[in-house]
Amino acid sequence: MNAHKLAIIIPAYKVTYLEETLLSLSKQSNLRFTVYIGDDASPYDLNVIIDQYREKLDIVYHRFENNLGSVSLTKQWERSVGLSKEEWIWLFSDDDVIEKNAVQVFYDSYNESCKLYKFHTQVIDGNGAVNQYYAKFDNQNKFEDSISSVDFIRNRLACNGFRSFAVEYIFHRSFYERFKFVDFPLAWGSDDATWLLYSLANNRQINLLNAIVYWRYSGLNISSDSKSLIVVGKKIEAAVEYVKWVKTTAEASNVGLSDSLILHWFSIQIASLRSEINYSEFKQLIKRSTLNTSNLTLLLCYFSVIKKRRIINLLKIGK
Repeated sequence: MNAHKLAIIIPAYKVTYLEETLLSLSKQSNLRFTVYIGDDASPYDLNVIIDQYREKLDIVYHRFENNLGSVSLTKQWERSVGLSKEEWIWLFSDDDVIEKNAVQVFYDSYNESCKLYKFHTQVIDGNGAVNQYYAKFDNQNKFEDSISSVDFIRNRLACNGFRSFAVEYIFHRSFYERFKFVDFPLAWGSDDATWLLYSLANNRQINLLNAIVYWRYSGLNISSDSKSLIVVGKKIEAAVEYVKWVKTTAEASNVGLSDSLILHWFSIQIASLRSEINYSEFKQLIKRSTLNTSNLTLLLCYFSVIKKRRIINLLKIGK
């Protein structure tokens, strides 16, 4: 049994970028971690790639007999975490990469008073190049040492370019055992909800680590799928559930969030997923989400956010 404090958990399914992920882990300046790979009954032979790194990394591989990610992605995360026992957990992915000093930065930075850490991020494309659109928002992501729970969730709801992905957080097992992962369809919003819970328990803050995680926006992951009707429907359902959850949690934890800010986030989600939605359907979704807003505010939001996006999409098609 190893003496590592850190478990890097990869709930794996895709094979396209898995080698790049394992390569970036094998190049870490500090290899004091164990990689746990939870194969979600993938149709691909992941071992062909994994076997190349067994002598370079401390790897624990387990193939699950049933595909759980298609039913509940967070439950697949949880059963993959269940393979590990280390004190610290890093929920990684099968297509992202990290700077070579990331693990060392964590070991140099962690202390007993903090149980939640967040790396800086860059968004890369399928070829590994930095996505220049997201790079424009780097200034929105420059926090020195920590970010408060309030600033975290307000920035996320404002959709102002502040980035937060599941792959950039390291958290203490005690938080995981207490809260697990907040479960929404396709885990859409589950990471933000989970980090808010963890940060509230972590003296209402998230400590930052000065290294970069490169999150891949490739068109192959759920985050970049806005065309499948089934995926879009589940994302909208998740957005409704998330709104209800964040309202309840904010009120219970004395986190000041206005309905107008939450409405802004929800409208942008719907605009990006179903810009053709009519006002009646949109109003019904708002009603289900329990947001309290006037008809005038709702109508203005519909035209300024959703109809505006619809017009932009139509103009793009016409080019």
